[in-house]
Amino acid sequence: MTQSTIVISRDIDPVRWNSFLAEFTRENRGAHARLEVLGSDPPRVVETEDRPFDGIAADVKDGENIVWIAFGSTPDDHLTHGIHGVKAIRVRPPTGNAGAAVEIETNDGVRTLLQLSRPEEYALPPGTAGKRQS
Repeated sequence: MTQSTIVISRDIDPVRWNSFLAEFTRENRGAHARLEVLGSDPPRVVETEDRPFDGIAADVKDGENIVWIAFGSTPDDHLTHGIHGVKAIRVRPPTGNAGAAVEIETNDGVRTLLQLSRPEEYALPPGTAGKRQS
């Protein structure tokens, strides 16, 4: 999961963000994740890598358009990353040996790339996957 140039194949309609991200979370919780911010200052920042993916959700009420991504399998390992002013969410389904990827683009052109391993490669410890729901 070191590649930062990934072809994202499908835009998600904003009216489907919540339902899509809930399903994406169910399908991918426990996969190990890499989160990269592209186009910010500095131009590329790796926020986290090789950390269990716990969930992704959108807050679209009142036009806020915020996406929250959570990582970690225990309270001590928990990390949440918020992306404000989201204008587009794109997804690439799992391909070959790579897991799914989600690109979140903000109004100012900054892109955040969430890259996942295949969920079956890594898993949250038993009993933790169902405790927190996105």
